[in-house]
Amino acid sequence: MAIERLAGAERPPIEGEAMEQASKTTAGERASATKSRKRTGPTDEYIHGEIYSAIINHRLRPATPLQEDALAGAFGVSRTIIRKVLQRLAHEKLVELIPNKGAFVARPSIEEARQVFEARRGIECLLIEKLALTVTEENIRQLTGMVEAEAEAVARNDKKRRVQLSGDFHLELSNMAGNVVMRDFVQELVSRTSLIIALYESPGAVPCSHGEHAEIIDALKRKDAKRAANLMDHHLRHIEAQIDLEEQPTRVDFTALFRNV
Repeated sequence: MAIERLAGAERPPIEGEAMEQASKTTAGERASATKSRKRTGPTDEYIHGEIYSAIINHRLRPATPLQEDALAGAFGVSRTIIRKVLQRLAHEKLVELIPNKGAFVARPSIEEARQVFEARRGIECLLIEKLALTVTEENIRQLTGMVEAEAEAVARNDKKRRVQLSGDFHLELSNMAGNVVMRDFVQELVSRTSLIIALYESPGAVPCSHGEHAEIIDALKRKDAKRAANLMDHHLRHIEAQIDLEEQPTRVDFTALFRNV
């Protein structure tokens, strides 16, 4: 019986086998660690968010080339991942993909800009009417805090922060209204508006007024749906009016242009 128990017992590894087993274990741990590092690298979602933010905050201007190899190097990822992100941004109308030339930050035309504002008036006025009927005190507090942050950004002359906050205000209104499909439309339109402002904003203009945002909040607080919609319509028309969407001549009279030179 003792012999049988010994025969069935697990034999301890000899020195060479122990070293081999330890080596295999160490190699496995290294492979696992490598995989872990890869998993913690920049994700598609992270890279999309960074480029998206750079575009709508005007750090990447309209028509800027977006070279796949340069972006891949900046984020430490493959060109395949960058190409996937650029395709998504193109779907969102923030990037233009031109065959045999590459990717560029979108450059909206004047007609496209007018259509964007027309679409925003139609959707956002409808959403604000809907929100006026369901708005809560917590919603009002949140929106008021956003407008106060806008006012602080204006006081600091922080244009980047002001542009971001003004867009966030419209996105939050659409989110509170509760229609997910229309909210997604608003997100795309607000992003495209940011490009339009970067391209056509008149010098010294402040397209999105935090004072007008405050008036919209007051109408919501009173649950006055009609006034809220009228204020939103006026507000969006005011933004459009602050942008130079006049057609520019294709031919230039250089003699007149440089007459005083």
